[in-house]
Order: sequence, then C-alpha cells, then structure tokens
Amino acid sequence: MTRVSRLGVATVVALTAACGSSPATTPSTLPTPTAPPPAAKPPVASSPVVAAPAAHPFTYASGVYRYEIRSDAIIQAEGTSRTDTVATRAVVTYRVTPRDSGLLAVEGVVDSFTVTTSRGSSPLNAGLPFSMLLSGNGQPHSPVSPDSAGVCTTPLEAVVSTSRELLSAVPVPLAPDAQWSDSLTAVTCRGTIPVTTRSERHSQASWVAVPAEWSRHEGDAAFEITRTTNTSVAGDGRAAGRQVAVTGSGQGTGVLYVDSELGVLLGAVGNSSTRLLVDTGTQRQQFLQTVHQHITLLR
Repeated sequence: MTRVSRLGVATVVALTAACGSSPATTPSTLPTPTAPPPAAKPPVASSPVVAAPAAHPFTYASGVYRYEIRSDAIIQAEGTSRTDTVATRAVVTYRVTPRDSGLLAVEGVVDSFTVTTSRGSSPLNAGLPFSMLLSGNGQPHSPVSPDSAGVCTTPLEAVVSTSRELLSAVPVPLAPDAQWSDSLTAVTCRGTIPVTTRSERHSQASWVAVPAEWSRHEGDAAFEITRTTNTSVAGDGRAAGRQVAVTGSGQGTGVLYVDSELGVLLGAVGNSSTRLLVDTGTQRQQFLQTVHQHITLLR
C-alpha cells in the first residue's frame, strides 16, 4: 500500500474491539471533532400497562443467554468521494454462574461471526471462548488482561470486545428517571492497531412497554436506558507493513432494554460517529466512521 488515503487502511482501523496491551503512545496531532451522531431510536412503543417495580439494585441472573450482535459501519476518506462499508454479524452465548461474595463468572463463546465488506462476505472460524468476572450489576471485577502476544491479531478480537461490553454495568437502583454517569478507560483495537480508548457516559432510565422487536409477550414492560457517550482514542502500531499512528474522537447514542426482575438484557440499538486521523509519518488522512449497532436476545 503506497497511499494512506486508500480505503484498505480505513477498513483496517474501522471497527473497535477490546484487547489487551499496555497503553499506546498518543500522537500530538488530533483530528477534527465529530458532529453528534443521530440519536439511537428504537421503534415507538406504547405506554406500559403495568407499574414499575420498586427501586432495587440491578443484578444479572444466572443462566445461559444467546445474543445476535449486528454492526453496520460506513468509512469515508475525508476530502474524497471514496467510501467503504463493513457489516458484521455475530452470535454469542453466555453462561452466567454466581460465585462467592456476590460475584458472577461469565463464560462466553463466539458461536459464529461473519464480516461483509463492499468487496464481499467471509464467515470466520468461530468457537472462540472468553471469560470475565463481574460484580452482580455488571461492573468488571478486575481488568481484562489477555496475552499481549495475541493483541489485535485476529478479527474475532473485535466481537469478543463487544461481547464483554454487552453486559453493561447498572450501578444504581433502577427506577423511572434514575440517572448516572461513569467513565471507562480500556485498551482497544482499531483493526491491528492497539489504542487507548477513553469514554465518558451518561445514562437515564425510563419504565416503558418493550418494542415488539425485543418483547417476549404482549404487554411486556422493562426499563429503557438511554445513553450518550463521548470517546477518544489514541495509539500506534504496524498495519499493511508500515508504522501507523491513530488518533480519534467520537460521540455515540444508545438505547438498552433490561428486565430488572429477571436480571437480563433484552436488546439494544446504538449509533456512533468517530473521526480518525491516520498518520504514517509521511502522509496523513482523516477518516469519518459511522456505525449502527443492533443487539437482540435470541429465543
């Protein structure tokens, strides 16, 4: 690859996924901030026919759960008319088991994973296991520290990262209008490039009738959690045979549905917009990435 503006590089840095490494070096040049993405809006639902339960701490329930995770990304090299698309579909199974001191052991496996770009579709070998230890409300008990030798070396790291973040922390008792803010710092990947990702998130809960797409029966009601996120990324590594530095900033909106009585995530939808600056030392190019994500609990 001789020009950084080729969309092969954009695709390399397109999708975010958590992976383990030490924090990456932060280049001094920052990209232009992104405009806010469109708000994530699920199908309109009617008012719930049952009253909200009394406020109490949220706890994920033990059991086996399977989710479909779909993501559609559009990447544009700014200043050009060239764009690329990346769509992924994964099916992930979780086995949640209570441990001592109120902790939860989560054993997961990526059952299937398919990547589709503007150049074609390719299913990847799945069956990749992962594990994590959480507090009852979904807070990580300890940092995830995979073997650094495996950081960003397989496309499946992307879906493993998303899978770890799927069981979002709910740190306050759920009640209508409950609000909270939190932050997250983690080492993530942009393709083969490890970067440090910092996110500031604000969430608010409402009691609603679950949209038909995620409901289990007529009149199903649950808590809807709306979330806004501001994120920055910075790191460097090798891609396409050359040293590449990546910086970026972005914003996101999301809506999650959780059943506080059963302790389960029913589904979610989200949008994000991220502007990335890719610097090879001799050339620089900005890319705008927009992503729509859709998560469904499979029956």
